[in-house]
Amino acid sequence: MRICIVGDPQDLSSAYIAWLAQRRGLDVLFLDESELGVDWIFSYTDTNTNMGYIEKSGERYLFSSFSGAFVRLNPEPNLPSGLTLLPEEISVLIVERRHALQHFLNSLPTTVANRPYSGRANGSKPHQMYLLAKAGFTVPRWIVSNEEKIVRDFSRQYQGAVIYKSCSGLRSKVRLLDNELMRRLHEGTSPIIVQEYIKGYDVRIHVVKHQIFATKVISHGIDYRFDSDENEFQKISAPNQIQNMCRDYASKDNLTIAGFDFRVSEEGQWYCLEVNPVPTFLPYEMATGQAIGNALLDVFT
Repeated sequence: MRICIVGDPQDLSSAYIAWLAQRRGLDVLFLDESELGVDWIFSYTDTNTNMGYIEKSGERYLFSSFSGAFVRLNPEPNLPSGLTLLPEEISVLIVERRHALQHFLNSLPTTVANRPYSGRANGSKPHQMYLLAKAGFTVPRWIVSNEEKIVRDFSRQYQGAVIYKSCSGLRSKVRLLDNELMRRLHEGTSPIIVQEYIKGYDVRIHVVKHQIFATKVISHGIDYRFDSDENEFQKISAPNQIQNMCRDYASKDNLTIAGFDFRVSEEGQWYCLEVNPVPTFLPYEMATGQAIGNALLDVFT
């Protein structure tokens, strides 16, 4: 059996999945986005059935020979080695190449983690939070604004216990409301999400097809991804209702793997913050021993 790793072969999660697959005796084909059209190409033999093949380094691989594809795209992919372009030409190449890659991944007739059309709501955090609330999750109260007075008024409702973060799907640090934000709002800035801060602890739930892996994160910072190197990760069991809601949401959003971020309040209320369609699961697996990577390979094979 064979799987392909698509996007950035230097990504640690990609390297880990490849290592696990090779330990199982699976063939692994790396498809580096920066080498599309140079080291490898894809073509269709039948566009009605999405059947086709990949050519890489003089070898041809039928789409039907792959049992799965793991995708980790670099937000800033490289140019092909040795290619020199003007800045405006670089942006055109990257956009056109990404469109081609997305077409390939959306039509590949095997299990893909994840296809580009899956989890698209993550590109707009306000839209995603609306969908989460509609799906039955409890979401901390929030606004989107770039007006100083509106943000101050919202903050007063919670005695200043609010956080702020970006509206886009790009990774950004979550901070408590501070003078820096108020200065930026006063001077003029783009809209940001301002949200009720939930006192408690973080939980990351990874959904792999129908399997649930829940990890409690004990941290002394606001955003444990950035604020501390002394975080403690503990394997826990999430409530059955939360597990089922995560499974249903991931399934409806065509996510083979998904990362749900929760805050659990001091009273035990579970608040869903967001869903990551390209979750980094390695820190949680390494700390707790939960076999998330192997669960994903089980889905492929």
